[in-house]
Amino acid sequence: MQPYDIRIDGGRLTSCLLSDGRPEPGLMFIPGGLIDTQVNGYLGHDYSAQNFSMDEALTISLELGKLGTLQHFPTIVTRPQDTIVQNIKEIVKATHEYPQARDSITGIHVEGPFISKETGPRGAHDPLSVRPASIPEFDQWLEVSEGLLKLITLAPEAPGAIKLIDHAVKHGVVCAIGHSGASKNQIDEAFEAGASVSTHLGNGVYRQLDRFSNPVWPQLTNTKNTITIIADGVHVSPDLVHIFSMCKDDNHTILISDLAPVAGLKEKNLKWGNIAVDIADDGSIRLSGTPYLAGAGSSLLRNLLNYCRFTGKSLSSAVRMATINPIRTYGLDAQRVCLTQGKPVEMVMFSTIEDIGTPKKVISLQGGLI
Repeated sequence: MQPYDIRIDGGRLTSCLLSDGRPEPGLMFIPGGLIDTQVNGYLGHDYSAQNFSMDEALTISLELGKLGTLQHFPTIVTRPQDTIVQNIKEIVKATHEYPQARDSITGIHVEGPFISKETGPRGAHDPLSVRPASIPEFDQWLEVSEGLLKLITLAPEAPGAIKLIDHAVKHGVVCAIGHSGASKNQIDEAFEAGASVSTHLGNGVYRQLDRFSNPVWPQLTNTKNTITIIADGVHVSPDLVHIFSMCKDDNHTILISDLAPVAGLKEKNLKWGNIAVDIADDGSIRLSGTPYLAGAGSSLLRNLLNYCRFTGKSLSSAVRMATINPIRTYGLDAQRVCLTQGKPVEMVMFSTIEDIGTPKKVISLQGGLI
């Protein structure tokens, strides 16, 4: 017998009963769990590490599930081509070997290496591996990914970037602008070539921006562009998150975590690849000895609550930004977040909105809804 009896009416979940028929008060649900399209790693496991293995992909998948993230995009950052290719192969192998990894890994995101070389926009990416955009390199990623390559992030000003955007989009891969100090004209050119997403808008830019002419405004004002936001309260200020929410409607915003490989660890001074990083007192991860951020430590579920607090938006709106919007943007399976009578459903459950950062339980009702 399933511990919960989920009832729906007209496609809307109306109640959750314990197995003895008593309602459990205050219980809230996220059908299908969350979809995080930017996960660099977790608990010391690094999708960009030179010795990354498929077993680590399984571990990350299982640990993310405990946080309410039931689908995610492993994100490989700026690395030599042989490392990127090998790690894509290991991720794909994990989806073949482990059902839990296959269910969790529904896309791959390559962030870089075709980004700005400059301090600030480059972020925590290894400057030694930043290079001009390469169609042959991309084609190799696409070939070994077996259809899992869904997203690449690149800077419009990188040599060859516009041609690569046109090529990638024609092959069904979404192109995002990120880690860029591009001019408005360069950004507009990227959109014309087919770019349609901005990666963690407000981050991967110069620490100080011109108030009138900077890379952020043209990405906000493009009405067809979808932005992704790290709503941990550190990567962008609560006020700026609020401003973003007023510039972009609920259909053109995706919430992400950008979890760093060192997220969840207790140590202070760590390494991410060749880059030294520190875990600050506020939980953020920064390049050692600098104010520059180097990935995040807050789960996507926690960021949902923050987004609601910062913007006044409803929880249902925020959930949409971590479920329906990534499904539509990247062509994922919509059935996993649908409530359909007689069909299995995955569900994240928590007691109250205050507890959203710590799910009460993550369940899969294989018997379906009634």
